[in-house]
Amino acid sequence: MRNRNDEIVKDLINMVKRDFALQNELSDTNNIHDGYNESLENLHITNANRLRKIIKEIGWPTVGKVGSAGAHAAWIILQHAISCPSLQRECIPLLMDLANKNEVLASEVAVLYDRMCYFEMRPQKYGTQFDFDENGILNPWEIEDMDKVDDYRKQVGLPKLAEAIKRMQIIAEKMNDKPQKPYNERLKERRKWAKKVGWI
Repeated sequence: MRNRNDEIVKDLINMVKRDFALQNELSDTNNIHDGYNESLENLHITNANRLRKIIKEIGWPTVGKVGSAGAHAAWIILQHAISCPSLQRECIPLLMDLANKNEVLASEVAVLYDRMCYFEMRPQKYGTQFDFDENGILNPWEIEDMDKVDDYRKQVGLPKLAEAIKRMQIIAEKMNDKPQKPYNERLKERRKWAKKVGWI
């Protein structure tokens, strides 16, 4: 007997597959580094709208409802819904509550929280969001309390910040990932886009 959520699981996984396929295609043509690609943004909005309907139907897609692959896919879709601030803002209290019940990973909620801080142009709590700094080096976006950040990270099951920085910088070096524009120009563009979509 088929579970009533089977189609939802399939939808969630296929949405993420399409997302990654498009990102790989854009990466191959180097179009992924020139701002937020319009076709990728449109796909993220389409996926976000479908996720809204799924949440309305079954609540947040937890492992218990859609399995680990479906739950992880839902989280990725939400992370990538950066043009839909209202969706992330609606989901954060829901996910915090589910994390307290051990129904979602606390680390995933921490990443979402920091992501929202990043796009709201304010310091993050856990140091999970990275950007190239004024010297063109990949480092965490502004952090609200450097003295406590490792304590916060430990509480949600994240490794120490120094370890995360090292790992992210190694990945960026391997992928030859570099900023395409000066820091101040990128910051100005991000602020303009954040205002346009409603983050600030």
